[in-house]
Formats: sequence, C-alpha cells, structure tokens
Amino acid sequence: MGRIAASVTLPYPPERVWRVATRVADLPRWMPEVVAAELLDAPLAVGSRARLRMSPSVAGAEVMASVRQLVPASRLELAGSGGPLGVAVKVALRSIDGATTEATVEVDLDTPPFLGFIAREVEQRLRAGLPGALEKLRALIEAEPA
Repeated sequence: MGRIAASVTLPYPPERVWRVATRVADLPRWMPEVVAAELLDAPLAVGSRARLRMSPSVAGAEVMASVRQLVPASRLELAGSGGPLGVAVKVALRSIDGATTEATVEVDLDTPPFLGFIAREVEQRLRAGLPGALEKLRALIEAEPA
C-alpha cells in the first residue's frame, strides 16, 4: 500500500503541539479511522504498547502497536498490526521559528494482496480525511491550556 501524508503549520511551539499530538487516548478525537486508543505501557517511551481500535470501514480491526521511535517534541512512530492489517503512524514536528510548528502525519497501511480492494478503500478514506484530521488536532491544541 501507499503512504498517506498531510502537513499543517500551527501557530504554537513544538512542545505544545507534542503534548496533544502524542496523547494516545486522544487519537480517536483527531486521527481518521481510529475509534478507540489506549496506551498499555505508560509513560510513552520506545517499546510502549498501544491498542488501537479501527472504524468499521477498516473491519473494526484491533491493532496492537508499539512505539518504534520517540524523539520528544520532534518525532513519534507507532507501528503494529491487527489481523491482516499492518499500520504505521508517524508524527513529525519541525519548529519554524520557535513559536510556529510544521506538523506532518504519515500513515502507512500494509495488507496482503488478496485484500487489495479493501486496502484501496481505506487508503482513499485516509487520504480524504487526513487534512481535516489536522484541523481537528489544531482545535484540540487551541483548547489545551498554554
């Protein structure tokens, strides 16, 4: 499957964006197709596990993921699988001037070839939903105390 990515420039420092973007329990509030998320091994660190339940359009898959990369206020990568679905979510933050941050979210999906038709549908939904998801992330950051 292909990679789906979207970016947004946010008028907040990377640390503020990081606090919100990496709260696993809040992923369903902004990440497309994620309907429930739980951090199983707190605090968030390389190797921490998370359970992500996907929407019915992704067959309601339950993905067991782990943190593969964690660079505070800069980069988070969660990757795992649930049934035939493999998922990797990467959040990258880049400070533009200390008070403004470019946030990029990439989602990689992997499915066996015989499920290609489902994978294409999911990819289309994510491609359509990711820009709006970043606007939801913006709203969550705005609602967060500074």
